[in-house]
Amino acid sequence: MNESDAEVARALSTIPVRVSRQMTTTEYQFRVAEVLNLFDVEAVGDETGVYYGDEGAELEDQPLLAAIRILIGRRFGIPEAAI
Repeated sequence: MNESDAEVARALSTIPVRVSRQMTTTEYQFRVAEVLNLFDVEAVGDETGVYYGDEGAELEDQPLLAAIRILIGRRFGIPEAAI
């Protein structure tokens, strides 16, 4: 976890989130990609991970990526294979 990820995790720890259910790894990857696309970050999820467009994710998007992964993981549980 880099410094930016740690800062995002600290900020998000103050937001109460209730786990609704455990997702499979594939569901988790698809959900992360869907949310990233809402923020105009070109992403596609499949069974093996989340992949970004030709240019990849911009450096300024890294805190957003970390926040989305953390919040989705807290809401739906992080599948063991996705860690």
